[in-house]
Amino acid sequence: MFRYVLMGTLVCYASCFTQISSLPVLKSRSVKDVCKMQKKAIDTRVFNDIDKDKSGSIDITELNSYYGKNNYMEVADMNNDNMIDYPEFERLVNINKFGKQNGGNLFVRNAINWGLLDKNSILADGEASVLVGNKGFDPFNCSVDISTLKKYREAEIKHGRLAMLASVGWPLSEIYHPYLSKLANKMDMLSFNGKAPSILNGGLDKINPVFFMAIIVFTATIESIGLNKEYTKDTIPGDLGFDPLKLYVNKDPRTKRDLELKELNNGRLAMVAITYYALSEFLNNMPVIKNTPFLFKSFL
Repeated sequence: MFRYVLMGTLVCYASCFTQISSLPVLKSRSVKDVCKMQKKAIDTRVFNDIDKDKSGSIDITELNSYYGKNNYMEVADMNNDNMIDYPEFERLVNINKFGKQNGGNLFVRNAINWGLLDKNSILADGEASVLVGNKGFDPFNCSVDISTLKKYREAEIKHGRLAMLASVGWPLSEIYHPYLSKLANKMDMLSFNGKAPSILNGGLDKINPVFFMAIIVFTATIESIGLNKEYTKDTIPGDLGFDPLKLYVNKDPRTKRDLELKELNNGRLAMVAITYYALSEFLNNMPVIKNTPFLFKSFL
C-alpha cells in the first residue's frame, strides 16, 4: 500500500514540475504580485469587488481601476449605455473562456449547430442572449423580439412554479391523504387504486365545485394584473413583488442572478416531473409512490 502511495506522489510531483516548466519565468514578480494577478482574473465572483459603489453595474472608471487599461467595456456593453451589468459581465466571462462566437454561450452554439436555434435569433447573441437560463432552445423561432420573449418567459416561470407545487403535492396526497381522511372521518378523495385525482386518473367529481370556482377566481385575478403589464428591456419576468422572507430583495446582482436561474431550472425540472407522474399513473394504473417507491417510501 505504501508503494502505491509513494508512486502516486511521485507522479503528482512530476506532473506539477512538467506544468511549471512550461510557464514563463516570473523573475521580477514577487509571490504577492502573482497572487494579485490571479485575483484580478475575469470571473463572475469578482463582480461585487469591481462594483465599488454597489450600484449593480460597473462603469469605465471601476473597470479600469480594477483591471487597468482594457477593452472590456467595448466587448461587454451590449446596450451601449457605458455600463456593464451582471448579465453582461457574465457574458464577458464566457467570451474570455470560450471565444466571442455567440457570446461564449456553448449551449447556444451547439443549439445552432443542431438546428434547434436560428443563427440570427436574438437568443444567439442579440439583446436577449443574456436572459437568464438561455440554453438556445427555440426550434420554432418564437423569440421574434424581446417583448414577446419575456411574455413566454413569464408563462414559463408561472407554469414552473405551479409544477413545483404540484410535483410535491401529488405524491404527498397519495401518501398521507388516506390516513388524514380516516383521522378526520371524511371520505377518501383519491381516485381508483389510490391515485391522485386528475383528468387522466379521474376522481375530480369527488371534489367540491366551490373549490374549483375559488381557484378560477383567484387565478383570474392574478392574471388580470399580468395582462396589463408592459414588457420592456428592464422587465424581470415572474417578478410579482412577493418576497416576504426577503430572499431576493436587497441582494447583490450575482446572488439575484443565481436565485433566478435556480428557480427557472427547478421549475423546468418540475414540469417534466409532473408530466411523468400523470403519464406513469395513466399507463401503469398505479400510484407513482408505488411505481417508484425508492423515491418516496424511503424518506416520506
